[in-house]
Amino acid sequence: MSAQNVLLVEDDAALSEFVGGLLTHAGYHPVTIADHALIGAAVDRWQPRCVILDGEIRSTGASRTWDDAAAIRRAHPTLPVVMFTADGAALAEADANTSRRSRAASFAGIVSKPFVIEEFLATVKSAVEGIAAAADAITVFPDVGQLAADWPDMDLIGMVVHELRAPLTVIRGQAQLARRQIGRDAVKERVAIDTAIAQADRMSAMLTELLDHARLSSNALTLKVIAFDLAGAVVEAIARHDYEATPRIRLRRPTGNVPVRGDSGRVAQILDNLLSNSVKYSGPGDPIEVSLAVEGDQALVRIADHGLGVPEGERGMLFTPFFRSTRTRHVPGTGLGLHISRRLAERHGGGLRLVDSSSAGSVFVLTLPVAM
Repeated sequence: MSAQNVLLVEDDAALSEFVGGLLTHAGYHPVTIADHALIGAAVDRWQPRCVILDGEIRSTGASRTWDDAAAIRRAHPTLPVVMFTADGAALAEADANTSRRSRAASFAGIVSKPFVIEEFLATVKSAVEGIAAAADAITVFPDVGQLAADWPDMDLIGMVVHELRAPLTVIRGQAQLARRQIGRDAVKERVAIDTAIAQADRMSAMLTELLDHARLSSNALTLKVIAFDLAGAVVEAIARHDYEATPRIRLRRPTGNVPVRGDSGRVAQILDNLLSNSVKYSGPGDPIEVSLAVEGDQALVRIADHGLGVPEGERGMLFTPFFRSTRTRHVPGTGLGLHISRRLAERHGGGLRLVDSSSAGSVFVLTLPVAM
């Protein structure tokens, strides 16, 4: 008997890989997609026995879980849909099943992030076998409270919680897998632990960004201003990000030093963010051009990639907090990096701007005052 198809809609790559592995080991054939716009086509093509639906967050802060679930129910009334989300309000609303949109979605199961592996698989099994109704589906760690008939759209705090709970879910799941393999399979045990550590590092980076955002918003961030060589800082930043066998980041710089005054650690943070984005959103091996120049009393660092680019209608929002471009929402992140980088540049008396973007890539320019 062939494995039953289960469609997993999850925009976090690490979590998608982890959950897909759990489904495979449980005897299912997982089909994973990140783009919610492809749900209808995926259902038609793969004819899954169940859809596990993540609550993708729109740029407005609203979850599209309800609309997607209702659309699936309209097109395929007998296809069970499992809610898989970190949004406590959505979990409680779905569990109560009293609002108009919860009845339209009619979830066959509810799973919160983070989850217990056994209970997650039990929820999927119940949905696939059709023995659970939405009213008595298994709910893992729901938020309990009185709810209005139509819960309001999630705010930015909800977006932050959503982003932080994805790596937390992977960490918890991998720790459970590692515990199962202790003394049985050293390789699987090490892989699980290494993955959990990597996700912990990701979560730590997110928390650092949130703290920086809070400090900048309240004007509580202090700079340790010293004189330093910007050319050296750029070279060191490139070394941190250009670690492939064939170097892909090219640098053009003037001879000699480029002295600036500022917080060298914070300037390194700006450079790391820009270079990390260029690497992350470019294809493997695609070149990245970095140039350093002095124009008048300003030092300019220009970083050009050959990545996804920013849609024209979204460029005005690019540096606002928590904004994620429609082309990059499948990549984990808080949407704070560019906002924080621009604010830091401005605190140094400089600036950060997008000067060009298309399907062929983007060009960012960082300016800092030259030390006189």
